[in-house]
Amino acid sequence: MFVFHDHVVTGAPGMGANGTAGVYKAPWKIIVLVYNPAYVALPSFRPVTSEAALDAAEAAGNVFLPINPDGANPYEVDTGNLLICPLVSSHA
Repeated sequence: MFVFHDHVVTGAPGMGANGTAGVYKAPWKIIVLVYNPAYVALPSFRPVTSEAALDAAEAAGNVFLPINPDGANPYEVDTGNLLICPLVSSHA
């Protein structure tokens, strides 16, 4: 059973020119990774919150399970799906 999931997306609408709004893109490529249960059980566990942290976690080799051992990245499975998430008003 999966007890935890999170999301890392490019940019965030409504954060203004000094935030990450400039890199926000509506089509999100859905890629699945699975946290290593032993890592999630650690008292120091913190979820991945950025692309840089994701890259570092994959390089560490103990944060995620290798669910795609024959793939270019053993920790990621590209679902082939896109989620279209257009900009909406901050008052929505």
